[in-house]
Amino acid sequence: MKKWEYQIKRYHLKNLVKEGEIGEPAFYCDSKGQCLLHDASKETADIIQDVFNEEGKKGWELVQFGYHLGEILCVWKRAVE
Repeated sequence: MKKWEYQIKRYHLKNLVKEGEIGEPAFYCDSKGQCLLHDASKETADIIQDVFNEEGKKGWELVQFGYHLGEILCVWKRAVE
């Protein structure tokens, strides 16, 4: 039976880019609290892609992704040998 390890990481968008690189907010949240990446600039999409690719190179698989107040929250898992 496979065994898994998990990690939960928070990424502050302001810490991932140089000052002023992100223009309009790329995430929009509805009244139920569900947030979507919407009309993201290429720069914002590239930042998120880079974060995902870096963790993927380390063997982590994205389980869940969320956004709240300028911060991305990711739940990752990978198999334990």
